[in-house]
Amino acid sequence: MKNVLITSVLLLTLTAGFTSCKKDWACSCTDQSGNTTSTTISNQTLLDARAKCKGMDFNYTVGNATVSESCGLQ
Repeated sequence: MKNVLITSVLLLTLTAGFTSCKKDWACSCTDQSGNTTSTTISNQTLLDARAKCKGMDFNYTVGNATVSESCGLQ
């Protein structure tokens, strides 16, 4: 029981440490041709920055062609 409690406290401490620190993050977006662009997401926690970066993904269709771009944190 003592080991479970210690392990739980350690995991919660580590998780809080990873998610509560606000800093600048690099979001990299790559299109289907392999071209990459980077954007800085300022003063955000990891979870918020990841959500904002993923929100930059897009897909659209022009005529018969589909254009897409996928984004993720570096």
